[in-house]
Amino acid sequence: MSEPVAELLPPSTLEAYDRLRADCGLLPSLDVAVIEIRGDDRKGWLQGQATNDLKQLDAGASYAFCLCQPTGQIVAICDIWGFADRFLLTCDRSSATAFLQRVEQMVILEDVTAVEITQEYAHLSIQGPNATRELSGRLDLPTLDAGEVGDVICLRSNRTGLGGWDLLIPILDAKKAKAIAKGIAIVDQLAYDIARLEAGIPKIGVDVDHKTMPPELGPAFEARHVSYKKGCYTGQEVLMRIHSRGHTNRTWVALYAEHALARGATVAVGKRQDAGTVTSSAYSPDYGFIAGAMVRNEAVLDGESVMVNGLQAELRHMPVLRFD
Repeated sequence: MSEPVAELLPPSTLEAYDRLRADCGLLPSLDVAVIEIRGDDRKGWLQGQATNDLKQLDAGASYAFCLCQPTGQIVAICDIWGFADRFLLTCDRSSATAFLQRVEQMVILEDVTAVEITQEYAHLSIQGPNATRELSGRLDLPTLDAGEVGDVICLRSNRTGLGGWDLLIPILDAKKAKAIAKGIAIVDQLAYDIARLEAGIPKIGVDVDHKTMPPELGPAFEARHVSYKKGCYTGQEVLMRIHSRGHTNRTWVALYAEHALARGATVAVGKRQDAGTVTSSAYSPDYGFIAGAMVRNEAVLDGESVMVNGLQAELRHMPVLRFD
């Protein structure tokens, strides 16, 4: 594989990418909804909906999970943080309505309420290996994954692969938000998209559609979002059946290539010309041309050579960004 060509990206994107990988940066506006969940029965009710085991979701803890249809397809990919009197949940903005509808439809006698509070806060996401060090000089960050510093809500998050924080600051306190963000360079959208793809973080509506099930997003995603040891939840019967049989029909994988791979392009393996489809594509300063693709499992072999619209590519398991 040829060496990456820096000229393929604008200098501003290269600088922003380097900050995400070696320092930290402020992500551009996130298409993320923030939902507040209250009520004495909130944990028990969520246990019956979430793919992950939330028994230890106490104050300061955080988890990731999927909300699924009874047939196992993903409705929302969620991150959730525990506080003494409530939970805070983030998901793609396009999934917020579905989550709130699930609460409205499935909460019967339980003491559970959920409301979207996105518009009440400025949402700052500072990501990168030095995010904690940078913010520690500005805030008394919690030692756990969630906490409050005055009226600033601090949520430990990992949106680009090397950790970071989401800060929720009351929208009326614009001066505080500006003071906290001062001196932290803003990352452009392209650099964020590259880092997201490297980290194997799928995006609803891009890599995930109404047919996608959690195990199809690969072993790393599945390990973080799904527990096969907990009790019943919506979609569990289907997911447990898939787990017990040992495989899905397809998997979201990474592709490495010498040339750009177009989103929507068809992946061919051997005589099978319709083995999969490219869902995301980017040029990485560290890895060259990369893509995410949903590929039939019979073609998923780490290191396998595939063809994408006549271009050769190498298939690898997600994530691209690895530490081994």
